[in-house]
Amino acid sequence: MKLQKAPQAAPELVHLEALLGKASVTPLDAGCQPYLAERLEELGFIVERLPCQGVDNLIARRPGVPSLAFAGHTDVVPAGQHWQVPPFQLSELGGYLYGRGIADMKGGIAAFLVAVERALATGHELPGLMLLLTSDEEGEAEFGSRVMAQHLKTQGLLPPWVLVGEPTARSHSGDTLRVGRRGAVSGTLRLSGRAGHVAYLPPTANLLHRALALGQQLAALEWDSGAPDFPGTVLHVTGLEHGDWLDNVTPSSATLRFNLRYSHKTSKDAIDQRIRALVPGDLDFQLDWDRPCEPYFSLFGEAQPNFLTRVERAVFKGLGQFPVLSTAGGASDGRFFSALGCEVIELGLPNASIHQANERVEKGEYLRLIDIYQALLESL
Repeated sequence: MKLQKAPQAAPELVHLEALLGKASVTPLDAGCQPYLAERLEELGFIVERLPCQGVDNLIARRPGVPSLAFAGHTDVVPAGQHWQVPPFQLSELGGYLYGRGIADMKGGIAAFLVAVERALATGHELPGLMLLLTSDEEGEAEFGSRVMAQHLKTQGLLPPWVLVGEPTARSHSGDTLRVGRRGAVSGTLRLSGRAGHVAYLPPTANLLHRALALGQQLAALEWDSGAPDFPGTVLHVTGLEHGDWLDNVTPSSATLRFNLRYSHKTSKDAIDQRIRALVPGDLDFQLDWDRPCEPYFSLFGEAQPNFLTRVERAVFKGLGQFPVLSTAGGASDGRFFSALGCEVIELGLPNASIHQANERVEKGEYLRLIDIYQALLESL
């Protein structure tokens, strides 16, 4: 039987097909950035590679004073099981586009590149436009956007506006903009004491009893309530461990684990001080923190049209309605740019299937995002 050549992807799907075909599981880039670098150089971008500790980072910029940067990540979470289609391949089924990373966030990158191509083709020069791409967002995020932001700051090339292509939409591309995110940090409180026989040890000296009481106190702590458009700080106890178990011996160690999502009204240092003060003075303890992510909240300049106004108008042009502003969700790389003074807005595809098997978006929503990005670029 004669093999037939696979049909060529439509022009707006070419870049998406190329990116989804690369198994770029964190921190691997798997060739995504070289592909993008080649295309961007063809479009007149100056491309700089900034590898760091095994992470691939790419900075591409148009000549001119830095204006707007699109920030994104080429890495994805592992595919997992239970896929109806090959995970590392663009598939179209029932009006949906499938593939690991289609929503989070190779679809956003591909849509922005198509929008750049279209804007340039219609005579817009896009001076100072940047793309900032990393392969280290789904992991620890230590050597990706943070490194690029600091590098641009040192070079005097940090743009005033950063558009992050994270999947922010609930139903339709553009229906929700993220203008901030709560911070996050995980704590581990290790308590040490003396084991004892339950027949002779008073309950008040049982280290596990004391750990349980501390857990209840942690859960009952009252924190700031945030702001009208920014959720307040919350703490969740996520684990209690106490080593080897015997039914008649109390443990000599106990570990409490907890996670906080905190607003821009507090800080990791303030959280640390408050929890240390909660531990009784007669208890030996060690408090460690892991996976810290600082909060951010964008405030926009008063001169019109400012960054937010331009993005809102672009959404209205593509969606026919203005977006909702939100600060919900987990951490994002937007925090690294906001910390250095950039105004940050996150705008991307619907997020209903991110990190799941059969990750997908409606084809119409992908095409809508291209239109929104193009309208924003042409407004600059």
